[in-house]
Amino acid sequence: MAWIVTGLAALVLVGTTVASAEPPSTPSGPPATPVTSSPSAYDSLSPGNKRIATALFGAQKTSTTGTLTLDQIARERRSGKRWGDVFQAMKSQGLIQAETLGQVLGRYDRARHSRS
Repeated sequence: MAWIVTGLAALVLVGTTVASAEPPSTPSGPPATPVTSSPSAYDSLSPGNKRIATALFGAQKTSTTGTLTLDQIARERRSGKRWGDVFQAMKSQGLIQAETLGQVLGRYDRARHSRS
């Protein structure tokens, strides 16, 4: 019986020695977060909204005030404006000559289908 107690004591002693020999596991700072660029306003639009933004972009004429980029047009939409409002703002700035948003979309669709 004494040899059992001695054996158990030796086992406990060896176990604690091995456990203390291992370095404690400590985190080496915050976990790395992947760096991802956020998508542009245009990239985050639905396919239907991309179509409208692209049509408005293509309908612009060169003016003294410049033109809007696809991303600027998309930001207008994402800010809560309806497409009709975006169209009217561009028309009032002299960027678009079409009378209606429907004309802009019709011309865009016809040009797109004639290319394919």
